Amino acid sequence: MSRVAGWWLAVTLLGASAVAHAQVDAERVRIHGSQTMAARLVPAVAESWLRDIGYDGIRRTQPRPNLTEIHAQRDGLPLIVEIEASSSAQGFQDVVDGNAHIAMMTGRPDAAELDAGWQLGDLASHDQEFALALDGVAVVVHRDNPIAKLGFAQLRRVLSGQVHDWRDVGGRGAIHLHSVAGANSARDLVDERVMQGAAYAPAQLHADGDALVRAIAQDPTGIGFVTLRQPWGASVRPLALSDGGRAVAPTRLSVQSEDYPLSRRFYLYGGQMMGALSRSFALYTMGQRGQDAVTRAGHFAVTLRPGYAPPTLVGPKDYRDLVAQATRLPLSLRFNLTGNNDSGVASSVYDSRAVRDIERVVAFMQLPVNRGRRLLVLGFADTAGGSSVAATMMSNDRADLVAHELMARGVTVLHARGVGAQVPLTAPGTAAARYRNERVEIWML
Repeated sequence: MSRVAGWWLAVTLLGASAVAHAQVDAERVRIHGSQTMAARLVPAVAESWLRDIGYDGIRRTQPRPNLTEIHAQRDGLPLIVEIEASSSAQGFQDVVDGNAHIAMMTGRPDAAELDAGWQLGDLASHDQEFALALDGVAVVVHRDNPIAKLGFAQLRRVLSGQVHDWRDVGGRGAIHLHSVAGANSARDLVDERVMQGAAYAPAQLHADGDALVRAIAQDPTGIGFVTLRQPWGASVRPLALSDGGRAVAPTRLSVQSEDYPLSRRFYLYGGQMMGALSRSFALYTMGQRGQDAVTRAGHFAVTLRPGYAPPTLVGPKDYRDLVAQATRLPLSLRFNLTGNNDSGVASSVYDSRAVRDIERVVAFMQLPVNRGRRLLVLGFADTAGGSSVAATMMSNDRADLVAHELMARGVTVLHARGVGAQVPLTAPGTAAARYRNERVEIWML
């Protein structure tokens, strides 16, 4: 080997050694869990976070199919954001075991997970639970189908093949079922909320949501379901759905307020002792820049922006009269309920999203375009285990609590009132139903 060739070899080996050393010494933020969140959402938000806190040289690698690494550096120091796709349950377990800093989850930890993760601290606290985005499923039909709404029990009978003809649910013609082939996030949610163990009837299978929507656009008696991120075009429309309360269509308002029964939150969870960089990322996702990245990734953000249109009013006359001249903000404040295993044991009366939504409402009302505007605060209750009088008192207490919180922060509240259990979102009887039905709406005049 010549002296020059040897010199270049030495330089190359030293460079490779330096790169390898940098890889070994690079600090990592480990985010594990939901495949749906890991596919696009969390990488997009992570890259936005890295740019905004001053990192450069941002690039993605994929060492293996279920692992995405985002490499970056700042002031010569490397950082790797490790996003591992497995499942919500595995992501949570990885945090419990110390193998991840943050878990990506498409629902709250269940009772068994909370027991396993007791050492992590207060997992219902807004310091550890971060509602990153909203997602859900639309049940779609041809635009000429006369059916406008279905209850969950009716939908289950349709999807399981117990009902073969639209005439049994108020339409016309034989029902043609369409489905996206294989496991997918939309099917997971329909399994959980609608099917409840019932088997699906045979359906025409499609490679993806685009193919399913195109098929239903050509099939006047077809029905299928897709994620809310799926465009459905002019020839296909979604149905309003009910799970024991009023039927709700998947509008942006109903999804962001979580009135729509096939919507859900995407969460990040961290332990009490999560590191500074991990906490920086989690908090970033709650701010406007992080939520802008959520929107760019195709999901529903949970922040407020000016320019909401008045909704179509549904409900009893006294409720409609109250809000007739107002515009609803796209949120519903919910509460941590004693005995609800889905909530953990929280130090705040509000759930983690509501804590931040109150802050968002205050900031929203301080925008120049909203100065001088006033709010209506309306509380709702659940009827399980109590009288209508008790429900009205409970809803009044909820409305007053939120109104006082807002007024203490300088927001003008014109009126706070409870309307009892007149506008339920779901049938009462369970802790989950109480969590959905006991809520506070905020309207702007």
